[in-house]
Amino acid sequence: MKIVIQLLLVIGLIWSGHAFAFDPIKSAVSAAPESVSANATVVDWEMNVLREGSNGWTCLPDNVNVPGNAPWCVNEPWLNFLKAYVSKEDPTYTGVGIAYMLMGDAPVSNSDPFATEPTGKDNDWVTDLGAHLMVLVPDRESLQGMSTNHLNGGPWVMWPDTPYAHLMIPVVNRIEM
Repeated sequence: MKIVIQLLLVIGLIWSGHAFAFDPIKSAVSAAPESVSANATVVDWEMNVLREGSNGWTCLPDNVNVPGNAPWCVNEPWLNFLKAYVSKEDPTYTGVGIAYMLMGDAPVSNSDPFATEPTGKDNDWVTDLGAHLMVLVPDRESLQGMSTNHLNGGPWVMWPDTPYAHLMIPVVNRIEM
């Protein structure tokens, strides 16, 4: 009887449209602190504006077709980077880029920007990536000598030796005692 009641409840929620509803704006703004996301422009992954903003930041929702929960909030250099990346072109940003991904990320290769699944030992697949910031620097040469090991417990360079090299900075929540 308990199973029948639970099944009826789930069917009722689905039928009413309240279960599994995806709100792209709510998803997008969850990527950054409210001080950034509250006045950010929200776009979908085709760059259609879902909500106009006023602070120079752009937030994108999780891509529901990819595993994980990976919304983004980015400044202009990162938006330039993302548009170039999607088009498989070299980015042309000239300023420091900052991106928030406080909800985590989808599984991704640390070495190949376009890998869609692990391909072996040299693919360096990153899984269970928690909250993090990402930083772009106009002079990618300045990233030379920094760790590329995503398991090092601190910042590392993702996609080194490519036009898409950037600094990954894990964010760890600490509870004050």
